Amino acid sequence: MADTTSSPAEREPWHVRSEDPLNHEDFRALVCYRDGPCVSIFMPTHRAGPQTRQDPIRLKNLHRTAEQSLVDRGHRAADVRSWLAPLDALIEDAQFWRFQSDGLALFLSPAFFRLYRLPLRFDESVIVTERFHIAPLLPYFIEDERFYLLALSQQGCRLLRCTKHAVARLDLPGAPASMTETPGYERRETQLQFEAIAPKGGRGTGSGGGTALFHGHGSSSDASTADVERYFRAVDRALCDVLRDRREPLVLAGVDYLLPLYRNLSRYGAIAAEQITGNPKDKRDEELHREAWGLMESRLAEARRRAMARIQEALNTGQGSDRLTDVVPAAVQGRVDVLLAPLDRHIWGRFDPDTQRAEVHEEQRPGDEDLYELSAMQTFLHGGQVYHVQGDRPAARFRY
Repeated sequence: MADTTSSPAEREPWHVRSEDPLNHEDFRALVCYRDGPCVSIFMPTHRAGPQTRQDPIRLKNLHRTAEQSLVDRGHRAADVRSWLAPLDALIEDAQFWRFQSDGLALFLSPAFFRLYRLPLRFDESVIVTERFHIAPLLPYFIEDERFYLLALSQQGCRLLRCTKHAVARLDLPGAPASMTETPGYERRETQLQFEAIAPKGGRGTGSGGGTALFHGHGSSSDASTADVERYFRAVDRALCDVLRDRREPLVLAGVDYLLPLYRNLSRYGAIAAEQITGNPKDKRDEELHREAWGLMESRLAEARRRAMARIQEALNTGQGSDRLTDVVPAAVQGRVDVLLAPLDRHIWGRFDPDTQRAEVHEEQRPGDEDLYELSAMQTFLHGGQVYHVQGDRPAARFRY
């Protein structure tokens, strides 16, 4: 993510990553930004191959389009060049273009500049309005099922927040760094006692007729199980504090004999049946994320089927609507529980917060916004579920 005050050349080297994390806080910042004019640019990019050389040329052409659009809106050419200056530096930054994902999204205003390289294939577009156009970003969130992943190891545990496209490590305040650092842990080693029992009248030797006996004081396996359970209870307390009131699935990763120990004692109420077996200690977060998504993907398809059934039932019982002029106010008011919308289409219009009414226009007018995008954005920000569908109208189920 680019910051808002420095040029690309002044920030950290682009080669440190080829994707930029887009979290809910970033998304909310884009949604709430109102200091226009706001320029939103989307374009496909390429990870490798000769097409990578065309990507900066593509941005240069989009830069010209944005510049012309701003001038046509009555802004001074000198101001426009200043606002779009970050793009000039970016176009010339060869190192940046060597490390790309599948799509590039850029957001600029006179005092704001952010960019995201994302695993989404965008169509080329330049949108200039009074707020940022974020509809192309919505699949990054709404076509995902958020879940958590807990990597369990006696040497340390990791909690990851995952969606289809992203993974982020979460802190576990209060969790022991390892089993041996759990309060109450005592290092136990089986005490072995060697006794050489010699025949009567003879000297005891290991091979000269005597019998070697090893006596272990205490059960090392019982002690180890008790230590692991004590450690896991401390981890679980920390996890439940972090995920308080959350209901998303938690995928466990660890060696097969540890997973049932944690599963049986955990107080988290949504541990997934799916799990990753094997020692996660040496696996990167991204590796665990890929394995977990492979397990969780079918859940998304099932969730979509359930959502469509709930929408149809709501339409039949009057608890929903497929009219945009009903859906927009309900979404803004936080009343939409589930929304199906064709997010690849634009319907321009305005929503009046005073009258709580939406007005649809045949063509875009100055000051208009995309009403599909507004509905999806507000539903998402109010905790509703949003699904992209093909078609020419939305459908929503209302909470009340």
